[in-house]
Amino acid sequence: MPLKSLTTRQEVANSIYELRESYNRLYQEWLGDYHNISLYKSILSQLNVKYGKLLDVACGMGDLLELAEKRWSISYGIDISRIALRNAKNKNPSLRIIEGDAENLPWPSETFDYVTCVGSLEHFINPEKGVQEIARVLKSTGLAAINLPNSHHLQAIYNVYKTGSILPELQDFERFATRHEWHGLLSENGLKVLAVYKYNTGFSRIFKKGREPFWYIYNILYHFFRDQWIPTNLSFALTFICTKAPSKP
Repeated sequence: MPLKSLTTRQEVANSIYELRESYNRLYQEWLGDYHNISLYKSILSQLNVKYGKLLDVACGMGDLLELAEKRWSISYGIDISRIALRNAKNKNPSLRIIEGDAENLPWPSETFDYVTCVGSLEHFINPEKGVQEIARVLKSTGLAAINLPNSHHLQAIYNVYKTGSILPELQDFERFATRHEWHGLLSENGLKVLAVYKYNTGFSRIFKKGREPFWYIYNILYHFFRDQWIPTNLSFALTFICTKAPSKP
């Protein structure tokens, strides 16, 4: 579904409903089997999570929360999909998770030492409001990690070269932007970017019949050498490590 400017409360309400139902459906399909544990571990290490309170915004099935608890963090999650949260509770009934709209977080300001939002902000109805809410609930001494897709990653460039368009996405609500554009969104809505880490994955979604062996070998080489030869600005996704921006006078 293309994203457009929303001008009325009814339009916003309708879009939130569509977003919720879309993710309920997706978590009954392929997202229900999707667990990006390696990325979650990397993000927790980049934040150096040890103790304190952590909030995972759009927490899905709670994988990051479970990993954070192993680092002695008291972890909380919020997600718009009741199906994702049901799956999470079935797996781990002790998870502190609630259903809700991440653009209106139900916690007081300055609550969390860490806030994460992994591969989700680009799907928000209003990502600017989402960033503002992350900044609001983050302590002044806290850190946030926000993972976002790069519009000019190598896979997209390759597909534009071959077909004239980027790959169709698997989710109904989607945004892409460059590193500079995402940096601006975060900086203009209450966060200060301290560091940017790259995240890359293989070309599995552009397999062509008859060339599977080529892409299989390619992805093995890609897995072992991607961090050496893919520059940050052309990476598949970017993780922004942020702190709360100083209050404007």
